Amino acid sequence: MKNLVIAALMGLLSSQALGCPLSQSLAERYGISFSGFNTAIPETKGPETANGRSLVRVRISDASNVSDGFHHTIVMDRTTKKAWILRTGGFVGVYQWYGPVDAVDAALDDCRLEPMDTSLHGSQQPAPIQANRHG
Repeated sequence: MKNLVIAALMGLLSSQALGCPLSQSLAERYGISFSGFNTAIPETKGPETANGRSLVRVRISDASNVSDGFHHTIVMDRTTKKAWILRTGGFVGVYQWYGPVDAVDAALDDCRLEPMDTSLHGSQQPAPIQANRHG
């Protein structure tokens, strides 16, 4: 039994280590989950994409399986290391931008980058996000 617990713990730790450092860092720092944020982040219009910024988009994975919970996506400017967080979903179907925040751990290793629609302006919606149940 003891070996089973150790094996399960090692599997959990190794799966977290293989995750996206950027999304893990922001999720931990701000307590981002299906229920919102534990630490307040200022609401904003979102990133301006018309200035030729080097933006990347990363979905924060959610293993809660709460159908009416929030989903969060990070849009980070690779040059300035600033990030905006898009909150969607929830019980009433919100679409809110927060940030910018400093992307302290801006490493994109093991991150699944999503397409970024470069014709967007701050408050418009990005390309549809596909459900990502695998992290």
